[in-house]
Amino acid sequence: MSDHPDWAYAAALASVPGCGSTAAFRLLVLHDPPDAYERAVSRAAIDGAHVDAGAVGRMRDECESLGIGVTHVRDADFPLVLAASQGPCGLLFFRGDVSLVGGRRVGIVGTRTPTPSGVYTAREIGEGLALAGVHVVSGLAKGIDGAAHDGVRGSVDEHGAPGRPIAIVGSGLDVVYPKANAALWEWICRNGVVFSEYPPGASAEPHHFPRRNRIIAALSEVVVVVESRESGGSMSTVRQAIERQRDVLAVPGSPRVASAAGTNLLIQQGCGAVTCAGDVLSALALDHRFLDVTSRDERIAPEARDVIVLEATSHGPVTLDQLVIATGWSLAELAVALGRLEATGWVMEEGGWWEALLLRRGRHAGERIS
Repeated sequence: MSDHPDWAYAAALASVPGCGSTAAFRLLVLHDPPDAYERAVSRAAIDGAHVDAGAVGRMRDECESLGIGVTHVRDADFPLVLAASQGPCGLLFFRGDVSLVGGRRVGIVGTRTPTPSGVYTAREIGEGLALAGVHVVSGLAKGIDGAAHDGVRGSVDEHGAPGRPIAIVGSGLDVVYPKANAALWEWICRNGVVFSEYPPGASAEPHHFPRRNRIIAALSEVVVVVESRESGGSMSTVRQAIERQRDVLAVPGSPRVASAAGTNLLIQQGCGAVTCAGDVLSALALDHRFLDVTSRDERIAPEARDVIVLEATSHGPVTLDQLVIATGWSLAELAVALGRLEATGWVMEEGGWWEALLLRRGRHAGERIS
């Protein structure tokens, strides 16, 4: 299992049947990438799934030939906010400068069918944020997403702005979607960074985009909605942002314009109204809770035997009786192991229920990471 670098084994997890983002996250927290991959393959085989024996080598070759990087939860540059709350992410493919996640970050989202006014506003806000050194996070979709990043492009190309684009897409990084944004996509790869959970060759499936939205929300310190219908896809990002305690701001629009119905509703419900980059910068200056996204986990690694108990508590709170059934251990053995894990910060007990703390809380104090 040592013929390939660790990142290739981590990347190959994305090709194992049944190994979704949450499962990959748990495996990579608890095991080094080669062991994590081997365990995922073993579980898939038990379920009767076929796993390509050469998947690791092929994944390495594809990523290297396409200029795609891989970062995972064990890497120093991996943004730990992506492991927070529901639907954690422990593996990302990228093209560009992954270190940009260490800067100030504002998400800009909205409808794929905006008005000309919405396009202008998204571009103007993106341009202004980039001039102020703030990175703009979006989904590289048609409409508002692309307009916001186009504003960043203009600011960088014309004024050398320090703020850069951070894009999260719903396909493999060699599958440009939508085609209309192909030139912008390539520009961002050279001047910012494009992330994806999906391996090379993955098509842009409809169910990929709601999951992509949780990463947009997690990487943003503040989320701005420029135009959205009440049931628009950007409202998914809004929900994800609120779950992660991010402030949501909205650009007001005419009550006669359908694409402004969602943003007007957000303002009625208490979200802040913004009309320019200056308004967003004021909100960002007051909120530093999620600036640090790369705090490291400095806990002592659990003993190999204790990992069995840690895995049994990693899917949610469990009782001692349930742990006895899951591990086959005696109560005395479990008590000793849980004591070690609790003392080193790997598990917590509350009201007789035990739960794993897969990642230590970082300096982004507004979020519990478990």
